[in-house]
Formats: sequence, structure tokens, C-alpha cells
Amino acid sequence: MRWYRALTYKREQTGKDETRNPVFELVETGEHILVRTPPWMPVLDETEGNRFNMVERTFLTKSKPELLEGVAAIKVRGVLYSVESVTHEAPTVAVNVRRCTKDGWDDHIAGR
Repeated sequence: MRWYRALTYKREQTGKDETRNPVFELVETGEHILVRTPPWMPVLDETEGNRFNMVERTFLTKSKPELLEGVAAIKVRGVLYSVESVTHEAPTVAVNVRRCTKDGWDDHIAGR
């Protein structure tokens, strides 16, 4: 496994829509962390009758957990992943992620 630079992104409210729901946008924080990336495994998701393959991965980092507070997504090797959970009970931090849709934005990150 190799170490890769991962850019971090946070969600920022950019306004409200016509029904007064908040509208969010991903904003690059300007910070990065180093992560180790294992091979990816496609996972079949059959929720609500949809059948598609999604990519879930776990990245390992030795960065401080405080750097990952409020992070909604990370970009590793040009691919954007939404952060599902962060576990920091060991010397290394595990970041569980899911690959985003083609345009780099999905409803999960948007908070919908």
C-alpha cells in the first residue's frame, strides 16, 4: 500500500431554496491528509429496488482526528469520496468512505 494526499472538503450553506430548505455546497478546505489506500471492493446495494454497485473503502491515516472533524468528503487520486464514518480508537485513524456520483455530489453529502 502507498501513501496518497487526500484533499478535504466541508459542506457550507450557500443559501435557501424556494421552500426555505438550506442549500449546501462542497467547499475545499485547503488542507490535506495522507492516507493509505487498500484495494477497493464493489458492493451491491439493492435498497428501494435499485440495483447498482457502489464503492466503499476504508482509508487509514496517522493524521490527527481533529483534522477530520466536520469533513464531508475527501478526494484521493482525483476521485471524490463521501465520508461515512471516522474511527480513531487506535494509533491510526480509519476513514470509511463511499464513492460519490459522477458529478462529485450526491444527496448524502448534500444532507438531503
